[in-house]
Amino acid sequence: MSIWLTLPVIMSVLTAVLVFFTRHNHKLAEAISGTSALFTLLGSVFLINGILDNGPQAVAFGQWAAPFGIVFVADFLSAAMVVITAIIGVVSVFYAMADLKQKPSYGVFHSLIHVLLAGVYGAFLTGDIFNLYVWFEVMLIASFGLMVLDANRQQVDGAVKYVMLNFISTLMFLLAIGLLYGATGTLSLADLHSKAADIAPQTKVLLAALFLFGFAVKSALFPLFAWLPASYHTLPSGVVALFAALLTKVGIYALMRVFTWCSHWQIVAGNHS
Repeated sequence: MSIWLTLPVIMSVLTAVLVFFTRHNHKLAEAISGTSALFTLLGSVFLINGILDNGPQAVAFGQWAAPFGIVFVADFLSAAMVVITAIIGVVSVFYAMADLKQKPSYGVFHSLIHVLLAGVYGAFLTGDIFNLYVWFEVMLIASFGLMVLDANRQQVDGAVKYVMLNFISTLMFLLAIGLLYGATGTLSLADLHSKAADIAPQTKVLLAALFLFGFAVKSALFPLFAWLPASYHTLPSGVVALFAALLTKVGIYALMRVFTWCSHWQIVAGNHS
């Protein structure tokens, strides 16, 4: 089960590296990119099938159990989001073969698409809130690269607005993580389920405001959505389809996870301690 749980992220990262080194050979880069997207989709189907049969699953990297190690956790919701992302990834990769082929840096586009997908998969599967921040940053870097690669002046202007507003939300998110760790001594979502009740009421309000602001910007919620209409309309259709389908949805998913603390993950993480 651990294979299918880690496969989406590992495959996407390896594919991004391979495509980057073969970026000048467009046919080979397309073959690697397309094959990887299809294989990841197949793996995500095995993952959700395992979740349906055996319930939520977790894997601790390096045998360091939660809350000290890096843990990936999957329940039905996160596995379903991985499957949806894999479907969108397949469609985006194959559509890019037609939509982006005229771009001078076509091979790099494919590499960045898989970096972006790795960030999305990691955000859906991570078991602690700091690594959620890390995967958000992976998505931000990859999405900015997709925006400015072979871009015109209007696209670069939209990309700068996108990055600056998301950078502000990232700072708020990081500040909230620091305060949360200071208040609870842990960043594991499973541990936070039990320890959140011990946080002082005033601190809870501040944390809720910071997390809400940070994720609201990333989700393009009213009234913090200014970056989206300033940037999306300037992008190639293949890129904007990928962004519209995934980026803001990860922010919504993070809101759901952080404000519920994933009670069912507590059982899973406890079984792997």
